[in-house]
Amino acid sequence: MATPKHYDADYKVQAVKLAKEIGGAKAAKELGISRNTLYTWMKREQEGQIDLGQGTRSPEKRHEPSRTGSKT
Repeated sequence: MATPKHYDADYKVQAVKLAKEIGGAKAAKELGISRNTLYTWMKREQEGQIDLGQGTRSPEKRHEPSRTGSKT
């Protein structure tokens, strides 16, 4: 039996935000996680167990580089 993967809270929040923008199935595929896992997180968000915060910015996809540098 495979060892279950554990994801941090921030990853879950970003995944749910992405799913709300592009749909659960597409988001799960892009993030490389199962649809059932993502749908569980979405359900928890609806029940108030996951707080998305006030921002509406979508998460960066796993294959895109992080953009944390400052602009000059």
